[in-house]
Amino acid sequence: MKIAVACDGLDIAAAAATCSSFACYTTQSGVVTGCSNVPNMGLTPRERASILQQMGVDALIARQFTPEGLAALDEAGIEAVISNAASPREAADLYLYRTLMGEEGLSEKSIKEEPLGELDDAFARIELKLVAQSA
Repeated sequence: MKIAVACDGLDIAAAAATCSSFACYTTQSGVVTGCSNVPNMGLTPRERASILQQMGVDALIARQFTPEGLAALDEAGIEAVISNAASPREAADLYLYRTLMGEEGLSEKSIKEEPLGELDDAFARIELKLVAQSA
């Protein structure tokens, strides 16, 4: 899986359309295994989505998207994700967490009270997703 984060310097860009670059994270089995930086060359939303699609990007994370950008990403089969994370890496990690653990994830209360029960359930969900991907 590849996750791109729209960036301005070391921060998540306010908008994907005007970002200076994309931090592209390569993941394997839910772990980030590589990162590259791709400049945003002021292309149209369709051209930008096409380049990300050719790179194998599955999701693009930004603080905001234009309607044209959302349509272009949808046509390219790339998930648009809005994030208010503090950093691009945190945004990618949160996306992975949400993707692997589900929307709810692990609640703080259950971690304190019954850590193994909910963790076992989470690992079972991860295992099912990995088995489904390899089939």
